[in-house]
Amino acid sequence: MKWTLQPNVLGMLAVGLVGCIDPLVSDVVVRADLLLAPGAEVPALVDDPAARASLDRSDGIDGDYVPLRSAFAHGKLVRFWDLGAASPYPIPLYLLVTEDAAGTFEVGSKRYAALPEHPPIFDAIPGDPGYSPWWTVVLVPVTSAYAGQVLPSFASVDEALRRGLVEAPIPITATINCPVVLPEARLELSPGDSEGALAPSVAYYRMKTVYYFTFDTITVDPKVGEVASPPVYFLRREGGEPLSESLRGVDMTADGDLLDANDLFTMAPGDADYTGMVSVVDAVISPRIDAIDTYRAEDRTDLSAAESLFTSPGSADPAVLVALHALGTTLNRPIQPPPEAR
Repeated sequence: MKWTLQPNVLGMLAVGLVGCIDPLVSDVVVRADLLLAPGAEVPALVDDPAARASLDRSDGIDGDYVPLRSAFAHGKLVRFWDLGAASPYPIPLYLLVTEDAAGTFEVGSKRYAALPEHPPIFDAIPGDPGYSPWWTVVLVPVTSAYAGQVLPSFASVDEALRRGLVEAPIPITATINCPVVLPEARLELSPGDSEGALAPSVAYYRMKTVYYFTFDTITVDPKVGEVASPPVYFLRREGGEPLSESLRGVDMTADGDLLDANDLFTMAPGDADYTGMVSVVDAVISPRIDAIDTYRAEDRTDLSAAESLFTSPGSADPAVLVALHALGTTLNRPIQPPPEAR
C-alpha cells in the first residue's frame, strides 16, 4: 500500500489488469458538444449556487478546513483527518492514458502513462445516489486520432470511443480514496499550520469541474467489491459522552483546541489491512482507567492500543471494558503516516 498526497497521484499508480469492460454504447446519436476543444475551460460545478449548497451539505466535512485530529493506534499517538461518514463500495473513475514504455501502469505486455494535462473523470459527487469517496481506476488509452480534446464526462468518453479517439476502457486493481470537496477546502498537513494547508486537485464531473483530495491507494478484490472498514473504538465512561473533544465540545486536554480524542484505531498506515475507512464501536471503559481527560494531555492515556481492551482476540478484559456496541457507522478517517513514510 502506498500513501501520497501528490495532486497527480492518479498518474503515479503502478497496478495490474483486472479485465476489460465492454465497449460503451455505440448506437446513439453523435454528440459533438460532448468533446471540447484542446485547452477548453470547463465551468466549475460550484458556479451554480444550488449545486454548491448541495455539495457543501453532503461532502462530509465541517466547514472548509480539514484539521489533523489526534487519536491512538498500536500504543502511539496518531493524527488523522475526519472526512465524515462514507460508503465503502467503490465506484469507477476514468483516467486518460497513453502507451508509454516508461509508464507506471502495466497492463499485460503494455505500459501506460497518464496524460498529465487531463484531470480524472468522475460520474458521482457527494449527494448523488451511490457516491463513494473510493474510486476504482479505469484506464482510457487514447489513440493517434486524439488531439488533446477535453473529455469532461463519462458521456464524453463514450463519444470519444465512437469517434476512435480512445480505446475501450480498462479497469485495473487500484482503488483510491479521493473525497470530493469544495474548491476552497484545505487539508492541514502539520498541526496548527494553516499556511501550509493543501488545496484540492481538479477533476471533471458531467461537464463540470470539481475538486478532490487524495489519500490512500489500495487493492480491492473485485469479488468482494468493498473497502475493508476495521473497527475504531470510541471510548467513553459509563453514563458519559465519548472521550472526544469534538463530540463533547470540551477542551479536555487544555491545549486550546477541540481536536483530541482517546479513540483507538485497530489499523494504521503500514498494516496490511489498513484502508483509512473504519467502523465505529462504542466502548464503555472502567472508571478506574485514566485517559486523556484525567491526564489532561493529548498524548497520555492508560489505553493507547485497541489490543489493551481484550485479554485475547474476541475476549474483552473485564478490568478495562464495561460494554461494547457496534454502531453500524463507517467513517472515512485516513491516518497521516509517520514522516519517514510520506
